[in-house]
Amino acid sequence: MRHGDFSTLFVSLISVGIGQSMLFAVLPPAARDLGVSPFQVSTIFAVSATIWVFVSPWWGRRSDVVGRRPVILVGLLGYALSMALVASTLTAATAGVLAAALVHPALIASRSTFALLGSGTGPAAQAYVADRTTPTERAAGVALMSGSMGLGETIGPGLAGLLASLGLAAPIYVAAGLAVASAVLVWHRLPDDPVPRRPASRQVTAMRVSDRRVTGFVMIGTALQAVRATTVITLALYLQDTLHLSSSGAARFAGFGFMTLALAGLFSQVVVVQRLRPRARTMIRTGTPLILMAFVLLTLPARFPVVLSALALLGLGLGLVRPGLSAAVSLAVEADRQGAAAGLLSGFAVIGNVLGPLVATALYASTPVAPYLLNVAIMVPVLGYALLSRRVHAIPA
Repeated sequence: MRHGDFSTLFVSLISVGIGQSMLFAVLPPAARDLGVSPFQVSTIFAVSATIWVFVSPWWGRRSDVVGRRPVILVGLLGYALSMALVASTLTAATAGVLAAALVHPALIASRSTFALLGSGTGPAAQAYVADRTTPTERAAGVALMSGSMGLGETIGPGLAGLLASLGLAAPIYVAAGLAVASAVLVWHRLPDDPVPRRPASRQVTAMRVSDRRVTGFVMIGTALQAVRATTVITLALYLQDTLHLSSSGAARFAGFGFMTLALAGLFSQVVVVQRLRPRARTMIRTGTPLILMAFVLLTLPARFPVVLSALALLGLGLGLVRPGLSAAVSLAVEADRQGAAAGLLSGFAVIGNVLGPLVATALYASTPVAPYLLNVAIMVPVLGYALLSRRVHAIPA
């Protein structure tokens, strides 16, 4: 792998990881203080995710035509704009400038900007890595990309805790600034292909989820998005309600939780995958039971050490399965379809971000443990598929 080509890309992904983890730690309790219910919080992310499903594959195909770097740049700047709008909405609502009835729709519109403009960064970045790795290096290269996000997600919660003393919107403003700085770095330092991978005059057809080469992997990715998004969106509320914490206390405890999740994922991606170089199918089959075990732990009576242990298992599992899936999809398609394949995996899997949190937060009203019971029910058939499917067994080495 040509790591020199990747360093700038990885720095930009670290900044996105920082911003995302800060947002998930801060937004649920901040929105609740402004009168936004847990279910309404889930709709903020669900609407954005619904848009993402349709837009991300399009951005992936565009990167096959115009190159990877332009799409990455648009994504970073769109992400920065979205975070600035979210932070401005919270600031205006806290100051009483924005009417309470407008807070929820304003947050939906702000987050949706990320889906419209920012959803191309992931597919284009994955395709960039695929362009510059051999098939045998693919899983390790994708794991390094995921590890960069994981490093940012490790730093983000602690940074959010430090910045929260300046106001709950402060971490989100900082995230917007980091994304702009990353875009400047990409503009000046990221090498790109000298010509588009496909002639612009040649039509780029969409990949379909019914393509048997990738169907099973996309469905696993959708399930993982559902259980991860459910956990991320409900964790701060779960800790606040079961441990009887204030909003700031919930954000702080959730920050420790997200840091644990990210550190465990980082260990999987940067240490286990890079040193052992397991096959993609091994990563899928090893990580899936760890994820199931994590959610079983979260159904037990709430104690913070148990929650941290569950999040560590979840991070270890996701750190193996997610790059394994990305490598499997990449290896299943032609070289000039890498952007389309990455966009399909990124876009369709986000359906999990829509359905999982919506159902989970509706169930949350009955008992805080309900979202994690739902996640157990989702992961049982996923584990069965991972262990028994011939398609998983046939992933190339």
